Amino acid sequence: MEKLKKRSEIEEKYKWNIGLLVKDEKDFETKKEEAKKLLKEIVKLKGHLLDSAKNLLIYCETSTKLDKIILDIYVWSHLYKWEDLNDTASSGFALNTEEFNHQVMLETAFVVPEILKGNIEQIKKFEEEEPKLKEYNFTFQSIFKDKEHVLGEEAEKLINQLTRPYGKSGDTCEILNDAEGDLGSIEVEGEEIRITQSNYISLLKNKDVQVREKAFKTYFNFYQNHKNTIASLYSSSVIEDNALAKVRKFESSLKMALNSENIEDSVYENLLSSVNKNKNLIFEFQKIRKKLLGIEEYHIYDNYVDLELFDNKEYDIEKCKKIIKEALKPLGEDYLNKLDFMFKSQYMDYYPNEGKRSGAFQWHRFVCLNHINTFESLETMTHELGHAMNTLYTEEHQPFQYQDNPIFLAEIASTLNEVLLNEYLYKNAKNKEEKLKVLVDFLSRVQATIYRQTMFAEFEYLMHKSDEEGISLTEEYMSSEYYKLVEKYFDKEVILDEEIKYEWMRIHHFYSAFYVYKYAIGLICALIFAKRILNKEENAQNEYLHFLSSGTSNYPLNILKEANIDLTDANVFEEAFAMINEKIMELKEVMQNE
Repeated sequence: MEKLKKRSEIEEKYKWNIGLLVKDEKDFETKKEEAKKLLKEIVKLKGHLLDSAKNLLIYCETSTKLDKIILDIYVWSHLYKWEDLNDTASSGFALNTEEFNHQVMLETAFVVPEILKGNIEQIKKFEEEEPKLKEYNFTFQSIFKDKEHVLGEEAEKLINQLTRPYGKSGDTCEILNDAEGDLGSIEVEGEEIRITQSNYISLLKNKDVQVREKAFKTYFNFYQNHKNTIASLYSSSVIEDNALAKVRKFESSLKMALNSENIEDSVYENLLSSVNKNKNLIFEFQKIRKKLLGIEEYHIYDNYVDLELFDNKEYDIEKCKKIIKEALKPLGEDYLNKLDFMFKSQYMDYYPNEGKRSGAFQWHRFVCLNHINTFESLETMTHELGHAMNTLYTEEHQPFQYQDNPIFLAEIASTLNEVLLNEYLYKNAKNKEEKLKVLVDFLSRVQATIYRQTMFAEFEYLMHKSDEEGISLTEEYMSSEYYKLVEKYFDKEVILDEEIKYEWMRIHHFYSAFYVYKYAIGLICALIFAKRILNKEENAQNEYLHFLSSGTSNYPLNILKEANIDLTDANVFEEAFAMINEKIMELKEVMQNE
């Protein structure tokens, strides 16, 4: 393995320039002081927000200026830190910003309760007096939507204070999982390998079935040894979710989670029912995987092993750029121009370096990669650029207060790019092996993102409902229910080793209740958009670009409805499963052709 370079050794053209946000450490302090002054101006309005339309407008415009500065210094300080985690000086800026942001939250806790002392009619009257207030109309709508769930100023302050100790079960579990837990060791090709959260999946991809089995059993032996501790942590998290829902006067913690983005219950229900209705598709893929692997006994731990379809080509950065531009042509000239802008900009950080944060992400306009010239690097770049395009379109079409992208919709732009990349590679595949790789890659993503995440969503729904009904969330109960779900989501030909019942213990997203279903929804919507665009359906491209441009200017379901996707209609989900079925049929056809 090539030794990592120091950040100073990487060419400037392959590094982002965070100076586009904040020039330097001195500028950081200047901006923070400016933010403090703006905060004081807002606090002065306490008790007088609704005295006049002018006061309310002053608050809105001052708050927007404050939010802009906080975003800049918050993103800058964290990107600075993540460039080199060994640089302790940069870490201080990130901590400094987090503490200031918490202070802002506390000192502005009066705003929503005070606005709610008025009514929407009063706001409309103010909008006539001060037309600029109309730019904040949807913000006010969102505030009044939640009126019955917002407590008084003191209670809101108390809840903000409690956010620091509240929810620490997940942090504790993460420490146990990632830092202080000994996951054991196994022998691989005569070498003793210590299992970590980072290398566990790669060990399950090993071609040697004995390595896979040892890794699986050793790994879950750790969870068996700590099952009561982790069960206590997760049950505490569930109990906290349900308690907060009661405090905020919601019928359930699910309704509280969905309400944050105004998602109707039917969407969650449609996801579970549609995925369960179409389980036969993923069962078919599991059978095909077994056949391609050429093994008699297909165990649950064989689910990650790579097929003999390795892509050993080199995908350097320039080659990836060319492929991505070709693959995304169906999205039109304007999209490609924005893509070129990103490639020529200083918003992308391509290569790994000593101390750089692992993985990939997009934030603000900035894209972080750790490119190592593999096929996976190509997929990652395509994915993160989808997020970046979403940001560019939103910035172009929305005022600052609506330029964020709702979490519910966040993964659509990125996964649609992956779907279009997959389609392009399939059409340009030179032989049977390349076609098989592309199709298996597509269906593996479907299994991991739609079926697996929906299984997780069903588990956390069941756990929260069980607590609401007074059922004790013991380790035995949770592990037993999880095993039943695994049985439900895997074909009977897959051998479900008993240890899989502990798998729920390693899923950190469970500590952010009712989040995982959004991954499944994201890919389902991406498949629907992609199918329509590839089929050149009327307005499909324009509807998608309008979707990319919407930001938080409306509720997520309304944004999708404007793009002709109504998730409250279960039939819409079938469009995605029709595309999945097509890919399974293509896979079968390729396998039959010698």
